[in-house]
Amino acid sequence: MDAEHVADDLEAVILAEEQILARVEELAGELHETAGARTPVFVGVLGGAATFTVDLARAYPGQLEIGWMAVKSYTTHNRASGSVRLLKDLDIDITGRDVVIVDGVIDTGLTMSWLIANLAQRGPASIAVCALLRKPETARFADTPTYVGFDVGPGLIVGYGLDHRGRYRNLRCAAVLARSVYEVTPAG
Repeated sequence: MDAEHVADDLEAVILAEEQILARVEELAGELHETAGARTPVFVGVLGGAATFTVDLARAYPGQLEIGWMAVKSYTTHNRASGSVRLLKDLDIDITGRDVVIVDGVIDTGLTMSWLIANLAQRGPASIAVCALLRKPETARFADTPTYVGFDVGPGLIVGYGLDHRGRYRNLRCAAVLARSVYEVTPAG
């Protein structure tokens, strides 16, 4: 779906499809350079990172494995609360493996911190993070290499796999959703 199909729902398009795909190619190259001859495990975080994970894997110029996890982050007023529930666990043994957690957007960093801690308990050789988008107030992850496609400003971002209530995932670009779409004004 193109932005013109939902133009009234969007505040602004922040990244065109071409920009995203060019940066995905660069990230894949950076990850491959770091991995060398080793075969990493990309752990995609469902559902917002599915598109990014698949495109990143397709651009990766070496062997890799892909596994998936799904987590539910509880929010208050569209902000993460730090409470995370595991919905789908990884079904690949990562003991002694190089793991790259792939996510669509890191907002506060609370969910990513939980994922890093959870996977670290499984004995991987290393853990890195690769996110397409990172918000400016995101906490940094000590001792965890982090690859970021783009730093973005505030706002609810949709498109390229990211959604709001299940919608907009198939938007080819990344855009800030208009507040009028997700904020409900009390009747008065």
